[in-house]
Amino acid sequence: MGVSAFPGRDNRLPNVERLAQDLCARVSHVPLETLDDRLREVLLRLVDELGLDGALFVTPAGQRAHNVAVGSALTSGRVISEFLARPRVQGVTGQCEMLLISGPPHSTSSVLSSDDHLHLWALGIRTLVVVPLWRQRFESGAIALYSQRSNSQLDVLSMRPLITLAESIRSVLDQGGDSALPSPAPGYQGQDVARRAANGTNGANGADAGGDRQGLAPVEETLVGESAAWRYVMFRLEQVAATHATVLLLGETGTGKELVARAIHRRSARGSGKFVALNCAALPATLVESELFGRERGAFTGAHSSQAGRFELAHRGTLFLDEVGDLPIELQPKLLRVLQEGQLERLGSTRTVDVDVRVIAATNRDLTEEARQNRFRDDLYYRLNVFPITLPSLRERREDIPALAQHLANRFARAMPKPMKPIPDAVARALQQYDWPGNIRELENVIQRAMILSPDGVISVNDISVSSAKPTVTSAGTTLEEVERNHIQRMLSTTLWRIEGRRGAAELLGLKPSTLRSRLRKLGIRRGM
Repeated sequence: MGVSAFPGRDNRLPNVERLAQDLCARVSHVPLETLDDRLREVLLRLVDELGLDGALFVTPAGQRAHNVAVGSALTSGRVISEFLARPRVQGVTGQCEMLLISGPPHSTSSVLSSDDHLHLWALGIRTLVVVPLWRQRFESGAIALYSQRSNSQLDVLSMRPLITLAESIRSVLDQGGDSALPSPAPGYQGQDVARRAANGTNGANGADAGGDRQGLAPVEETLVGESAAWRYVMFRLEQVAATHATVLLLGETGTGKELVARAIHRRSARGSGKFVALNCAALPATLVESELFGRERGAFTGAHSSQAGRFELAHRGTLFLDEVGDLPIELQPKLLRVLQEGQLERLGSTRTVDVDVRVIAATNRDLTEEARQNRFRDDLYYRLNVFPITLPSLRERREDIPALAQHLANRFARAMPKPMKPIPDAVARALQQYDWPGNIRELENVIQRAMILSPDGVISVNDISVSSAKPTVTSAGTTLEEVERNHIQRMLSTTLWRIEGRRGAAELLGLKPSTLRSRLRKLGIRRGM
């Protein structure tokens, strides 16, 4: 995120993800009666570190108030609060996961009408970021950050970590019994609606039934790819989605594990329930237990009220445990018990709570090796590894890169806004030659930077900044036979070459042992390769 933030300020935008995580920890255990003071601290920190003029937190009109404003332009804050309450603004911004205005009005803006944009411009507001407590529901309450200076390089992607902060604040209000926050409307659609809008797709006709607050778009609209490697992932996804089995998503960082987890949730019988996510590596070890299993009042210093954990919040829904390999070893027995028995005790309580949760875990670590090094429990690994799905790296699905790049370019074009233009063939070839160690996440950053540099939305080879990288020849292959060979080898490695029996490679692959042995002979796979 080393881009210019605001003229006259520090020339680097701070690490917003790290800042958001720090602020989440500041509000996660706050009693409701002291929330306003803590919100003021959080808003002041955002104003200071992001180089803004002001910030405010607003709750819906007519509801219990937690309205806090900081900064020098409090009049603008009141104007923004009134502006967001207008039905027309709520209707327009309801298609986006957050509202971002930066620079003068643009006649092609798909986010806000020209009249509304002109109104803000006339009031001296040059940059405005609004993060709703419920994604796509700005009337539910929001964090608003604003500046009287333009920042044409700021975009929704760089500010996205603030969504997690908004959700943490909403969680405090929910658990405190606050009436300020309305529940999501039936059929509420979230982040994937924004993705559909970015691709010009009508969200009204394409949603599955259900109440996943992260979005209900069909899987094909958010998971882009036609390569053999990706089709195999989709095949495995379809196999397991309708069951209640625990799923373990494996693969390098940045390969889209959370999107696959959401797709599994949407296609399951639990699709109408909540999808709750927790990054096990994002919180200090002292907070992970409380976040997962909940806590009682007085469980530790500063625990002034009871709090439900992620398992309870995901009751009859799905819990996504990202970076599960980073879960502290001392918490793993407690997680194992919940997975096996469906029961837990909150921190500081002896009362047993029954939960019905489907767990989808993800990691970029080799859990077999972690278990061998006594950094991960064998029994927990076996319990998580019921149905593993290995996501291919981007260099293993190079033929998908042009479609992915175009999908991302269209999204950024809508957000900036700029005209959507096809990616030239020369650019597509250059992207396919690069090795992408950061996978899709790195591709996102490259396309975002290229769209910023491109004045007319046409990306050139010079804009993508990967032409000087040496292409790496990979042995992963792109033919169906090569993909099948690589996947079978990964499954055999996972099971330590156990072919038959429970949790054997044949069972994991959905094959008869005799069929698997036949495939091994045909593909020339031998132990020790």
